[in-house]
Amino acid sequence: MSLHIRHQGLLPALLALAFPLGVLLPTPLHGQQGPTTGGAAGAVEANMMDSGSALRMQARAARLKGPAPVIDGRPDEAIWQSAPVITDFVQFEPLEGAPPSQRTELRILYGGDAVYVAAWMYDTAPDSIVAQLTRRDQGSFSDRILISFDSYRDRRTAFDFALNPLGVKLDLYRFDDTQEDSGWDAVWDGAAAIQDWGWSAEFRIPFSQLRFAAGEGELTWGFNAMRTMARSNETTVWAPVSRQIPGVVSRFGDLTGLENLPDSRRMEITPYAVVRGERVGGDPANPFWSATQGGVELGGDLKMGVAGNLTLNLTVNPDFGQVEADPSQVNLTAFETFLPERRPFFVEGANIFNVRLAQGDGDGVSESLFYSRRIGRAPQGSVDDQGGWSDHAAQTRILAAWKLSGKTEGGLSLGLMHAATGREEARILTGSGERLSQAVEPFTNYVVGRLQQDFRNGESAVGFVTTATNREEEEADLLGLRTGAYTAGIDARHRWGGGKYQVAGSLIGSHIRGSEEAILAAQRAPARLFQRPDASYLGVDSTATSLSGWTGMWEAGKMGGGFWRFATGGRIRSPGFEVNDLGFMQESDFVSPVIWIGHHRSVPGRLFRNWGANMNGWTGWTFGGDRTNLGGNVNVNGQLHNFWSGYAGINRDAGGLSTGMLRGGPLFQREPGVNGWGGINSDSRRAVQVNWNNNFSVRQESDSWSYNTSMNLRWRPSGRMSLNAGPFWNRRLEDRQWVARVATGEGVAAETHYLFGRLDQTTAGMTARLDMAFTPDLTLQVYAQPFLAAGSYSDFRRVDDPRAERYADRFQALEARPIQDGGRYAADLDGNGTEESWRNPDFNTRQFRSNIVLRWEYRPGSALFLAWAQARDQFTRDGNFDLGGAARDLFGQRPDNVFMIKASYWLNP
Repeated sequence: MSLHIRHQGLLPALLALAFPLGVLLPTPLHGQQGPTTGGAAGAVEANMMDSGSALRMQARAARLKGPAPVIDGRPDEAIWQSAPVITDFVQFEPLEGAPPSQRTELRILYGGDAVYVAAWMYDTAPDSIVAQLTRRDQGSFSDRILISFDSYRDRRTAFDFALNPLGVKLDLYRFDDTQEDSGWDAVWDGAAAIQDWGWSAEFRIPFSQLRFAAGEGELTWGFNAMRTMARSNETTVWAPVSRQIPGVVSRFGDLTGLENLPDSRRMEITPYAVVRGERVGGDPANPFWSATQGGVELGGDLKMGVAGNLTLNLTVNPDFGQVEADPSQVNLTAFETFLPERRPFFVEGANIFNVRLAQGDGDGVSESLFYSRRIGRAPQGSVDDQGGWSDHAAQTRILAAWKLSGKTEGGLSLGLMHAATGREEARILTGSGERLSQAVEPFTNYVVGRLQQDFRNGESAVGFVTTATNREEEEADLLGLRTGAYTAGIDARHRWGGGKYQVAGSLIGSHIRGSEEAILAAQRAPARLFQRPDASYLGVDSTATSLSGWTGMWEAGKMGGGFWRFATGGRIRSPGFEVNDLGFMQESDFVSPVIWIGHHRSVPGRLFRNWGANMNGWTGWTFGGDRTNLGGNVNVNGQLHNFWSGYAGINRDAGGLSTGMLRGGPLFQREPGVNGWGGINSDSRRAVQVNWNNNFSVRQESDSWSYNTSMNLRWRPSGRMSLNAGPFWNRRLEDRQWVARVATGEGVAAETHYLFGRLDQTTAGMTARLDMAFTPDLTLQVYAQPFLAAGSYSDFRRVDDPRAERYADRFQALEARPIQDGGRYAADLDGNGTEESWRNPDFNTRQFRSNIVLRWEYRPGSALFLAWAQARDQFTRDGNFDLGGAARDLFGQRPDNVFMIKASYWLNP
């Protein structure tokens, strides 16, 4: 396993976290509209006062006296003048701390059930205001005003609400100071209007959507506001945020004047109904097949405030029909494919439950203690139809799920989730005509718990996490599944020096139990491979009914302050560690330390607006002391004054002993290699934007190489439409691609042979999207992905000496010949004159996935969906890549079509 860490400096990360609108280093404009209330630089100093050990901006809200303002985007009611004006914004980009090129004013009112915000964005060139009409929560090239409330006032968490000049909404939840949860959706009102002096916006945020401790007396919230101007990429903030000092929420100012607020406990109920129709292909001889299917489903969600600042979310019979299809992939490894979560119930608040098992994500894989795709997965049991037919659900039904989450006044964050999935049966018609049923998934309960206590105003924290999976024991044993799987662990962090320095670590244990068959499978699984013949410190216990393990992670370094950053850390994982009943991990049995150093320049220079460079190094060993990897890389990135940007990096892998290449066989010596990456991004302000990304790898000793290129072409033909086309192409020659494991002989003469081949693989496809907004509440999304992949194998070889010094000496060539009409290959593996055979590994995979979704939010929190999904699939064993012919064959296949209408209605009793 190789660990690749790409760090592109503090600025891109901070911009992505603090300003999700993608604002980068603009050219400042000059001039302001209307009278000013004081220079920005002077006002910052005048309005900052000591709050603990930090200087904080101060703002004040006014109680609403009289009718509430109409939320139409034009704050011209006299009631707004009763609130103190909030101004004195300063630049975050391009010139940190400098006065803004345009003036911004805010006023805040509050009533019995909501807080109201009005914003005036003055502009000396109102005809240059940029406004795109998009679906809710979609980042776009647009001006925007964003307000943030740290209603806990814990300096760690905040609720963000944003509007663009056309009234498009965006909201998100911030946590751990700099992290964000874009899946969080609140029910609130907002509107905006373009004026002859600039543009304006109004917000109405119900108290029920925020979290705070109500009671008599005056409350103080954390508060900030950010304005972006797309044409110049200028970002201004009310409470200054610095690139040199880590933190976002911790830099907020204070909002005072909030007196005698009502308790924010509330109840929200959102029932839904789905009408679904399907037309699918199949075999007419299959008694379970029907070309046309349909039905009606009912379900609902409940959100309720409970004790303190805790919120209970409950979903019954959840429906995820409008969710975008997973991208197509060809996986030739021993490990499963990681798929991102898109289901709304699990996306919202996922940060609370997500405990990572690695410092960085490599190759699109995110190892975590909680992988929500386990809940509602495809049934795991196999079916013996005895030469007949069988049928079962594609996904396990989620009966109900609930989450309890929030944060107390004392800084204790709590997250608790439970989900129950139903028993799934397969219907069977045997070859003799007998009708049977068989369980393919038992009734299962999933639990995740998370506690984290903040100290020192969030600078330090200690946490606890646990997960549990419990299956109905009798059926789990029959299916060879674990009856129970549990984890528990602690994590901690400590920051000092104003957040510049940090140490952090975690320690987690795991325990699984089940039948002898289930635990034997766990020992022999690709993540462990206890059966490796040269691992004297491991061994398979065929009588075991449980398995335990542990893992740890540590890191320490300078995270902010100045232009230099550095860190060191590592991971350690025992051979018996296992979390894949509810988490996601690929390998165990390793110790892997890493080191990183980086430099980032965020001040514009002669050539670059910003640039950065960093270096990484790592190594790794098994618990038996065998070195598995050693490598390092260098990365650079930068943005020019014309807003074009690019990145590049190169990695050197010194090779090492692979624990899994022979999939249960002895360690195999990997040869050294070099891989690299690079890309160019054009000016995002233009109507047409191009992003081009490339990566390559070369291993000279084995004459293996790969090259991947992808491009994203985005065109904005109007302010309400966006078109994206992302073609991708991959060419790969792999000299040591796994083919099969073949056993020969019996008793003492038994021998296992590990076969490899030379793979010639080509993959091509395109991901296309169309986003069309008719109004801020009525949008159309179109997603389509054709995917074509073919791989042809040659030069079959048997592994003879897996640790030989020379690459060629590790294999013995085979005289393989095709048999059974090319469906299998045969060769004499043990030299006894009798041929053994294995399946032809050639493949040609063709897939097409598409979704069309029309969404109408006909009232806040209530939506109507019309969706159409289509899928086409074709698989052959010819291995030849023919782009035109493959595309014709693919679209000549009969498609599966799913049509759906879903209506939900938000109630706030």
